[in-house]
Amino acid sequence: MLSKPDVYSRLARHFIGLRFDWEQGNHYKDRFGFILGTGDQMILDPAGKPISHTEKTKDGRSSVIYGRHGCDTTGAVLDKVIAAHTKGSDELKLDWFLWPDKPARRQGGRYPAPFNSMAGYARLPLAFVHGDVPGALRDSDFLRWHVRQFIWVRGETNGPGRIIVKRVKDGLKPGLSTEIAAIDCDSLSKLEIGQALDAAWMEYMKHRPLTARGYLDNPHGKWMRSVKNQMISEEQDLRSRAAAGTLLPPGRNPGERAPYS
Repeated sequence: MLSKPDVYSRLARHFIGLRFDWEQGNHYKDRFGFILGTGDQMILDPAGKPISHTEKTKDGRSSVIYGRHGCDTTGAVLDKVIAAHTKGSDELKLDWFLWPDKPARRQGGRYPAPFNSMAGYARLPLAFVHGDVPGALRDSDFLRWHVRQFIWVRGETNGPGRIIVKRVKDGLKPGLSTEIAAIDCDSLSKLEIGQALDAAWMEYMKHRPLTARGYLDNPHGKWMRSVKNQMISEEQDLRSRAAAGTLLPPGRNPGERAPYS
């Protein structure tokens, strides 16, 4: 996906991305008789129904799978989905992006996965929303500008509104604190909250782990070993740009101003 800018730009503008884990995969296996494999994608409508395509699989069957074992996910393919399923609104809600923390069917497991595991795997900082949800996080423009910077988690529901930004311990450099920022939302304007979030994200990116821990070493990641040096070089470039303050958060263009400023 990331190697196809025309695909990534459409996904960023028109779709909300979800990662299927073991629990969700089995849910769809029970419903449709298959489980998504590595490199597969599925596109769902707002009701959770898979959106099919007109391409056939290699053995001539119809399928709702995109990607490695189904229809190649191209810009033209996404344009058809976008045209057939137009957005009714540009509204976003924080609840859509809060990482759930529910017991799984597996003994001691969490559904869909512990937020610490997800943040370590995706190499994103965690943003814990405590107390009263600030007005900034009820603003669709604000969410659109910031939501992809973090794994969002609902914290304590009582007390003043605040956002605590943390790193996960997985892959943490010695000497670095897990807590990056504590943002007192009640005493700050919407613009100041956004600036504080940007500063916390930039601080995280200065020291982001080069790869998800152990991923290159396990069997599912072996296909990346031939480009390991390139991956590390690109990550070091991101760190350098973050240190210089020139790295842009996902979805933003150079010189673009926050839509809520």
